[in-house]
Amino acid sequence: MIFQVNSAIMFMLLKTKNMLTKNVPKKVKKGIFKVLTGVIVGGAIGSILGITLAPKKGRESREYLRDQSMKMFLKGKTYLNEGQKVGFLKRCIIKLLTRKK
Repeated sequence: MIFQVNSAIMFMLLKTKNMLTKNVPKKVKKGIFKVLTGVIVGGAIGSILGITLAPKKGRESREYLRDQSMKMFLKGKTYLNEGQKVGFLKRCIIKLLTRKK
């Protein structure tokens, strides 16, 4: 969980217009996006295949899939809220650092 939060923070920092994106080539940005997209899509496909090919009854599999998808939704919502907080703090820090004295 800590690794996922740190990854989200690092990803948001890479997308920052003011700090890191000035020196990061477009090829690197596209590569990062492709890797993250591949991880998300691969995880989703692997999860679905693992559940559908499991030796459980159909009803049990559907209940398990519904429960797991709800857990994933709630976890994603939590990460989104945390990301918004980090983004807000980042904007405040940038504003303070770039304030003219």
